[in-house]
Amino acid sequence: MQLQFTRDELGLLAGILEQQASGGGKWKAASYALLDRVIAHDLCLAFDELEDLQDILSAFESSFRQQLATATPETRPRLAQKEQLLEKVIDKVTEACAMV
Repeated sequence: MQLQFTRDELGLLAGILEQQASGGGKWKAASYALLDRVIAHDLCLAFDELEDLQDILSAFESSFRQQLATATPETRPRLAQKEQLLEKVIDKVTEACAMV
């Protein structure tokens, strides 16, 4: 199975990975490596890389849900769009993990 993302999904994924890589947390090294792959459009990921990506996305989703819960009415529509895009990315990564 090929893991394919739309341009918007790739942009979101790159943004998440960049944020995690610069954050200095648990996923810093994996995020840097995956960010390089996303930028190069090289998404032939090994199973451990897919698992790392899935974990990074899950961690981001948790913090994003908290951000969405405290969002102002002005920012809520933009964040709702980002949430839908995030769900699509997570679904694709989860499906790819299941197929490997």
